[in-house]
Amino acid sequence: MWSFREAPPEFRELFPEGGDADWVAHVPPPQRGVLEPLMRLWNGVYPIQSTELPDRSVTYWGAPRRAMQLIAKQGKSGASRPPAGRERRAGGRTQIVCPSRYETHSEPRQAGTGHTIDMSDAGIAFTTESLLPPDAMITLHVTWPVRLEGDVPVELSATGRLARTEATRAALRLDSVSFSIAE
Repeated sequence: MWSFREAPPEFRELFPEGGDADWVAHVPPPQRGVLEPLMRLWNGVYPIQSTELPDRSVTYWGAPRRAMQLIAKQGKSGASRPPAGRERRAGGRTQIVCPSRYETHSEPRQAGTGHTIDMSDAGIAFTTESLLPPDAMITLHVTWPVRLEGDVPVELSATGRLARTEATRAALRLDSVSFSIAE
């Protein structure tokens, strides 16, 4: 498995819509039976596509940042449009209110809980317990509104730098995102 930009060119070419935040995996024929059900399971959380190669191996492409688009399409939230004239964000936002917890990476370390306000594939706005330092690196853990088959909870982990901070709100500019089974 590789990040999209580090994948061999012949695999990247199979998925022209791929971006830097995506991943690519090449699965030899013997492992297909084990991995295909897992890929189908996660496809409900974010888009995963596959291509079978002549040797019967499969190359998968996953786009975790596009999870917000799936939520909006499934009607699990309402798309939000910020007030005209003040908007500087390039990406469209989707209202997603989910429990979250955060931790800063710089001293003094701060941690707390809150909830998300809205998201896009470029950033997440969320509530905080206190004012966070401007431009701080932060990890935000979000209880995802989509569960895996069998009612298994999913968590989004997002890391990046704060773009805005207010007394009890902040906005994170995404550097990386990943999904895992919540504990």
